[in-house]
Amino acid sequence: MTQKLRHLLLATLEDPYNPRSWSGTPFNMRVALEGKIEKVSVLANLKPKRTLVTAALRALLGGKPARYPLFLTAPAQKEFARRTSQAISELKPDALLTISSHCVVRMAAPAVPAFMVTDAPWLSWKETYREFDRMPLLGPRFARLEAAASRRYTGLIFSSDWAVAEAQRLYGAPKEKLHSIPLGAIWTPDVSADELHSIIDTRPTDRLDLLYVGKDWERKGGPLALEIARDLRDGGVPNVTLHIVGCTPDIAPADRNLVQLHGFLNVQIAEESSRLKHLFLHSHFLVVPTRAECFGVVFAEAQAFGLPPVSRSVQAVPSIVIDGVTGILEAADAPASSYGKRMLALIRDRDRYRTVARAARRQFETKLTWERFATGVVEMINRTMV
Repeated sequence: MTQKLRHLLLATLEDPYNPRSWSGTPFNMRVALEGKIEKVSVLANLKPKRTLVTAALRALLGGKPARYPLFLTAPAQKEFARRTSQAISELKPDALLTISSHCVVRMAAPAVPAFMVTDAPWLSWKETYREFDRMPLLGPRFARLEAAASRRYTGLIFSSDWAVAEAQRLYGAPKEKLHSIPLGAIWTPDVSADELHSIIDTRPTDRLDLLYVGKDWERKGGPLALEIARDLRDGGVPNVTLHIVGCTPDIAPADRNLVQLHGFLNVQIAEESSRLKHLFLHSHFLVVPTRAECFGVVFAEAQAFGLPPVSRSVQAVPSIVIDGVTGILEAADAPASSYGKRMLALIRDRDRYRTVARAARRQFETKLTWERFATGVVEMINRTMV
């Protein structure tokens, strides 16, 4: 294919030079794209424009999260659009790629082919997390603006097949404009595939180690993960441990011998990074039966470590985990016993367990790396540019 894209403008409200911004997604996206294109210019870390009225309303209405976030106001969005248009005029890129739609919703048709990448349409994101993150006052208006802006984009990139279907539902966008390209894993092992296979083969047979990773205990299905571990113990698996990383939930006294709390482990700190690596390498399953998920990078990361994920089959998760092949997915209302039976059947058949764990690693290598993401984006842009 002839390389048409040589200069890309990446526009985002996030900071793609900070590995901690949005869990490192913009940072890894920028680095991967820079490896595929001659030049990537960046317009980033844009701050919402404040006026006396919008600042006063933000303070008056309060809330956490904010009921009146400044980035959703008309003055802020118009400034984002102005800055983006100015960057296009001055830098003269071949194409524009925006992370989410905030830089474009108040813009007339961009002067170059424009593409958006995001987990899901904004309204789908808010609907998915509505039990945990309420709709801001300006949310419905922004959803309408984004739907209108979708028609001005040349292509829309989402991280799952579910999100593509949501875009068809909400935007009425033609299929040829929609593309499913998964994001990459951010936390990955520093061992070779052969070394990883050896580690998988030596995971202990005299106990069952389950790993939960997540800051939001309720949304990520922590209570069900604990119930699964309890069901396994009560069903005759005495040496089962649920390792909890990312949060410190209250655990009933009767379950404290079942759980090991690790708290938040910062991968930027060598000792904590080493502990987390050990948990990913030597646990038997990642158990994060999430209730709402627009992507779930932890499922990609688990598969990078050859660690079969166990979760609910909701929203984007089936695009990342292949049920029965790279992990275990159960219906949203499935009881803990359904998970336990499948996990026990798999762990007791060591050859089958090795097959699934190795397939998980292959899923990462072939679909869930940032190199694969960047390749998919560049190839798609080249196909659509005229």
